[in-house]
Amino acid sequence: MKRRLASIRTLPRLVAACVRRLHCFERWRKCSRMRRFLLVTTAVCGTIAAPWADSVAQAPHTDPARRYADCMALARSEPKRGIETARAWESAGGGAGARHCRAIALFELGDHVEAGKQLETLAREMTGQSNALRAEIFAQAGQAYQAARLGEQALSVQNAAILLNSQNAEIWIDRSITYAAVGAYREAVSDLTHALALAPGRSDALILRAAARRQLGDFKAAIADSDAALRGDPTAAEAMLERGLARRALGDKAGSDADLRKALTLLPAASEQAARARAALAAPAGAPPPASPPTPRKPAR
Repeated sequence: MKRRLASIRTLPRLVAACVRRLHCFERWRKCSRMRRFLLVTTAVCGTIAAPWADSVAQAPHTDPARRYADCMALARSEPKRGIETARAWESAGGGAGARHCRAIALFELGDHVEAGKQLETLAREMTGQSNALRAEIFAQAGQAYQAARLGEQALSVQNAAILLNSQNAEIWIDRSITYAAVGAYREAVSDLTHALALAPGRSDALILRAAARRQLGDFKAAIADSDAALRGDPTAAEAMLERGLARRALGDKAGSDADLRKALTLLPAASEQAARARAALAAPAGAPPPASPPTPRKPAR
């Protein structure tokens, strides 16, 4: 008999909160970690005791919300144990909560393809849940496919997420990253414009749109977006870097040098962005800016 997704019905709010606090796919230049994808914050999920796994099988009547939070914490800190715990919980009737936990543990172990598949399947089967929650799970599947450099699959689930919840700025940003990863910068700009309509002044979206516009050769618009981001956060190093690169492409060496040098005081010395700033400083004004590293050919959030 098919198991119903009963457990997730007892904790949709907790799931929705934790889902969004996952390691975020670094935006298309850094790609080092999925900060949004897996970070389950203590503020939302509570402080969890580490040795929870041993108690799962012995505590069948544990509160589902607590059990879910504990499983997710374990998936993040000890993913191998998290998978075992999630499987045991699923065998005991844990349903969608257990399946979600297992997928997150797989992601943490680096099995991004399988994590994406499991999250996508879960989202498609959660037909009794709210569109907003299903969109979040589809979005996570997109992040996993991003990490696996599977752009087509990422776009497919991101499209599904947007169809379910077009009012979520995060999902538009995710899809813009996918588009940028495959060089579709016009589409990336369009998605980021949608995101900014939903979340005006959002710094990360402005910086991403500046980068996409710069890639398209629209340097003045890139500078305008960088300026807007810096008005919100005068210490936004990435906005300074983008403005410096765009100014250099327009031949404004003095303005570019000032921005790039300021960015270097704020960026980690060993970072990819710092290397790009140094390379740009060594280039003559009017030269094409150093190319951004390819986005994970994954995507793509």
